[in-house]
Amino acid sequence: MEILRFLISYERLNDQQVRVSFVTCQVVALLLSVVFRYVLRPGRVGVTARHVFAVVVGMYMAYFCHRWQVIHFFIQSTVCYIIILASKPSNMHRYVFLFSMSYLTLCHIYRLYNNFGVYTLDFTGPLMIMTQKVTSLTCALHDGLYRDDSKLSPDQRKQAVRRIPSPLEYYSYMFYFVGVLAGPLTYYCDFTAWMEGTNLKPLIRVDEHGNEIVVIKEPSALGVVVRKAAVAACFGLTMLYLGPLFPARGNVDDLLLAAPLLTRFGYLHASIIIARTKYYFAWSLADAISNAAGLGFNGYDECGNPRWDLISNLNIVKIEFSTSLKMLIDNWNIQTSLWLKRVCYDRAPSQPILMVYILSAMWHGFYPGYYFTFLGGALLTPAFRKMRSHLRHRFQSTARLRRLYDVMTWMSTHFFLNYHVLPFVLLDWEPTVKFYSSLYFSIHILVLLVVILVPHRKQPRTQDNVTENSLRARMNGKVTNNTERNGMKTNNNMVENGVESHRVQNGMFAGRQVRERITNGMKGSRTEYNGLMFAPNSAQQMS
Repeated sequence: MEILRFLISYERLNDQQVRVSFVTCQVVALLLSVVFRYVLRPGRVGVTARHVFAVVVGMYMAYFCHRWQVIHFFIQSTVCYIIILASKPSNMHRYVFLFSMSYLTLCHIYRLYNNFGVYTLDFTGPLMIMTQKVTSLTCALHDGLYRDDSKLSPDQRKQAVRRIPSPLEYYSYMFYFVGVLAGPLTYYCDFTAWMEGTNLKPLIRVDEHGNEIVVIKEPSALGVVVRKAAVAACFGLTMLYLGPLFPARGNVDDLLLAAPLLTRFGYLHASIIIARTKYYFAWSLADAISNAAGLGFNGYDECGNPRWDLISNLNIVKIEFSTSLKMLIDNWNIQTSLWLKRVCYDRAPSQPILMVYILSAMWHGFYPGYYFTFLGGALLTPAFRKMRSHLRHRFQSTARLRRLYDVMTWMSTHFFLNYHVLPFVLLDWEPTVKFYSSLYFSIHILVLLVVILVPHRKQPRTQDNVTENSLRARMNGKVTNNTERNGMKTNNNMVENGVESHRVQNGMFAGRQVRERITNGMKGSRTEYNGLMFAPNSAQQMS
């Protein structure tokens, strides 16, 4: 009876209970994802049944973790759906953006008032994901129902939604159990393809005799799910056992402030690395859940291996070994960066970079520490660019110098980053100022002097750079033969690849034994396949 009472209780949980409930729900979601893919698979049950299962389970999980505060999810999503139905496609994205961000802002202020200076796992986390969902959906509806296709970018054309979702489809998208608690953000076109079962594409080869060979009928995510779940478990245990040993607030402890600088900076780096583990745990587990349900398939690589990184939120290896601020940012919270680009940067009438900074700050919340970090990042970016322009070319003459440069940039990137990220973890104004003032804001001053005094050096355009950029452009399909398929530019230009030449299309090399064309589920010259298709006479090995 006590367990049943807890399961249906409406009383708000404390932070520790929310954390336990979150982990419990995610583990259950991982198990249900397997059921969803293999028992409730398309063809075996209808799409409606899949929607009903996803939304019912997702709504209960949201309630199980956040109790009565789940009402905020319903208020925001319902009002936004009414706006979608009542407004014209020309303006619906503006109205929905204004309301959803305003409602999220009020909830952030509520959190700030009730939990100032203390991180809690509360309802604003899922609400942030829902804000991303509904704003990206209405932008896609605006593109699909109002804008001229010829004026859309290839990405916008691919993501455009051509009809307003039904209530079941809409609430399923907002509450589906796979991503209701921790994301990652999934765009509506990818969501509908997953629900309908059209996202899992086979690998088909056509040999020289015109015979179709199904190499992979349906891509398996077993190995990827096991690996990501294991990574999540490792970081979860690290957070659990090492987190109490290196709390971020230890950086402003009087005993540590009196310690030597080397000790202080060593503790700073250890505490920030430990602080990152909670994101590694949550996002890796969320990615594993999505992949287990069949969501996140991103085609095949050049070797024919399935890729499951369509909605991945981070690349841990590239983050920890990043040698530049850009490399680190590009691999951290990837889906939020993409959301900022699609919703804000690509649509801002003026000052898109400034608009992105403002939106990102408002979306995260209003703790003073967030703004210390954002302002510090705004200074770091031009400082790093200037130093790179003056130093990098001096370390490119030999392999040893290049390795030395990589080590130097890796150390400097993480040193400056951890210094500026600490307020994001501390949250409050007082400990942030206490830490920085103990160092006399010396690092800030150094970065500011670089920005002001160091001139920007324009890197010479060498022949190697021209060749490399040209090859990269061709590999990305930027050099075209005026053919466009499914919103993506195709590339039929020849590029040299070592000793042998291959025809390259969409940045992937054709194989050696058969003449192949890689279409990634787009229309071929005769037949359309829901998979990675290798068709004859389109990519021919040349002698």
